[in-house]
Amino acid sequence: MRIQRWTPALYVGLIAAQTAVALSPSLRRLSWSYAIVLAAIALTVLLCARRIRLAVPHNKPLWSLLLFSLLARGSAMALLLFDSLENAEGTLIMADPTLWFCISSLGLIAAAAYDPATPLLRWTTAIDWLIGGLAAALFYGVTRQPELAREPATLIILFDILDGFVACFAGIRLLGTRRVDERRFYAVLFVITLTDAVAAAAHNRLLFVTESYLPELLLLLPLACLGVLLARRRPQWLRNIRPTTTLRRLSVSARPMALCLMTCAAAVMLARFKPVLGLWSIVITLVLFVGRATIVAWYQLSVEDQLRRLRRSLQHAATHDPLTRIRNRRGIFQWMEREYRMTRHDDGLCVAMIDVDFFKLYNDRFGHQAGDECLIRVGRALADASATLGRGAVGRIGGEEFLVAIGGIDRVSAIHFLNGIRAAFADGQADQDHAAITLSMGVAFADGHTWPSLDVLLRRADEALYAAKSRGRNRVVVHGFMEDGEPFSVSRSDTP
Repeated sequence: MRIQRWTPALYVGLIAAQTAVALSPSLRRLSWSYAIVLAAIALTVLLCARRIRLAVPHNKPLWSLLLFSLLARGSAMALLLFDSLENAEGTLIMADPTLWFCISSLGLIAAAAYDPATPLLRWTTAIDWLIGGLAAALFYGVTRQPELAREPATLIILFDILDGFVACFAGIRLLGTRRVDERRFYAVLFVITLTDAVAAAAHNRLLFVTESYLPELLLLLPLACLGVLLARRRPQWLRNIRPTTTLRRLSVSARPMALCLMTCAAAVMLARFKPVLGLWSIVITLVLFVGRATIVAWYQLSVEDQLRRLRRSLQHAATHDPLTRIRNRRGIFQWMEREYRMTRHDDGLCVAMIDVDFFKLYNDRFGHQAGDECLIRVGRALADASATLGRGAVGRIGGEEFLVAIGGIDRVSAIHFLNGIRAAFADGQADQDHAAITLSMGVAFADGHTWPSLDVLLRRADEALYAAKSRGRNRVVVHGFMEDGEPFSVSRSDTP
């Protein structure tokens, strides 16, 4: 809390000192003015270093890039200070700070383009940095042309374009930021880049219309604004601002395009003086942009493949039983609905409810692991037998209950098939640790003569299964087999 109180006071003191220096008659007013600005930069650097220490790990690189930009600006002001010590009028005899101002802008662009959340974003961030570095280099090359040395108004416009682009780029990034902590950084970045663009434009123009040193106060305003924002705690109003999905998508799409257009514009300006270098710069920019688009497209295709595989695995998990690896209740019912529609005018549809006899006693006697192995054996046997039919499917619909659905089969063949499965289990030898397994089956049919609804068909199969249990188990009972509708038990000797 202390830092929030004394930080504004320090900047107010520096602004007051700057005002006093501007109004003083000293011949070293320019040197003192640069020294005060350099002191303000040093204070802001300390506050930014403190913010890096307090930031969460994934945000430290963002604040570090802002610190890099401040150090570059401090280097430019130090060169101006040393030059003013030799020349009180500040005619830039010893040093040209333009390079450091361009490097400072590059740091801000790099901060706005930084997004290392995924491998794709790390690659695209690296390419964006290359394009931003090329833009800064081209802009510096344009400002160094001798033809523009006699056109200060043109240089001012060029600096306005650079500062305006940095502010717009930071604003675009702010619109596409979802996390609150990152949104705080980009809000700070946008505010100080916008303030710096306005202050620099006003400062450069006032130098041509007045001989006063008061315009130097404008150099302190962005630093004071940044320092106060760095010293403040997290602003609550940022929590209530959440960009929409449309804004985020527009931001992600517009950032590389804006950076590429800015670099191409700088290359076109340089082509007025050095056509070959400007043309090659445009080619390199377009190659980088196309390479970035290629990486994004390749990544999106790989993500689509992963999502497709994930969707298939989820669909399989949603329709299959994890223990027996056959269809679950949802899966077998979906298959039956499709088969019911397909076989409405075909040979027929057979539905069989199957229950493992005395499974609870089996489970209690031999243990749950043995019970699971029993269900796996039954499910595998039913699945293997149904696979031989071509249009058969089996599913586990309950604890020890299974359902077999067979399409395009007549009654006699279906009964023979199901009774063969039951007999195979009943005649099978029990292993040395476990007892033999028997099955009870209830069967219902839909054919050309009677086509009940699927719910009715399932209810009939369930009634037939209940009849099989009540008649001694280990048997197949067909619902409606006799003309009077009474369930009929099919024993092994009755099997066709």
